[in-house]
Amino acid sequence: MNSNGTSPVGGRPDYGIDAPGVRRGMFIAGCAGVAVAIGARFTGWLGSFAPWISGLGFVVAAYGLFMAAYMTYGSRIGKLRTREKLLDLASALRPWNGSEVVLDIGCGRGLMLVGAARRLKTGQAVGIDLWRAEDQADNSPTAAQANAHIEGVSDRIRIDTGDARQLPYPDGSFDAVLSNWVVHNLPDANDRQRALDEMLRVLRPGGVLVLADIAFIGEYRSYLSSKGFMRLQFDNGGAEAAIMGALSGGSYRPQALIGVRR
Repeated sequence: MNSNGTSPVGGRPDYGIDAPGVRRGMFIAGCAGVAVAIGARFTGWLGSFAPWISGLGFVVAAYGLFMAAYMTYGSRIGKLRTREKLLDLASALRPWNGSEVVLDIGCGRGLMLVGAARRLKTGQAVGIDLWRAEDQADNSPTAAQANAHIEGVSDRIRIDTGDARQLPYPDGSFDAVLSNWVVHNLPDANDRQRALDEMLRVLRPGGVLVLADIAFIGEYRSYLSSKGFMRLQFDNGGAEAAIMGALSGGSYRPQALIGVRR
């Protein structure tokens, strides 16, 4: 059963593989590490350096294959759990009655969009994206609509195409604004600030913002605090985020901010 008491249509939604190119690269690096490790250890090439090269190969193999496996787990299972956790935190901070209008920026295949729609009764969840395949495998409006249909919320969603830095909506249009692993894709700090400004512009006073990302959370936190957000909560991602942050050199640390706009 869905959160609002309705049943999904049937089948299993597919919310895609995040950063498919990175996952592919990790898998290739892992396989290459295995080949080097085995070759150096059992063929005798490289002479006295063979044990060192073999050990390095095993390290690369372990790292690459672990990261590829973790990214697969995160895309297929982990992010579904995170979705519900973030939406629970949002509804605890600003209770929902089911009539809200919600915006999911960078909705992709509909993970947060559909999760929000499941919690609505008479409200609407709007998703917007530029549909870049490098950010998520098979990223398209059709995929998001298919997942909404499978989860039985097609009547509560709308999907648009647009840029997070220039949202095509009037000021104060939404009761909740969601953004999950999107803003870090903007390499320029000024562009990231423009995206945050747009989130604030379309969010009604008293509305809740959920901003989750794998990097720049400290930057977002400082900026939102300067805008006078009420009850700005920080979710550090726990031990899993700390471990992944260490393994990735700080470039991949899933964390989130949840706050209420004044």
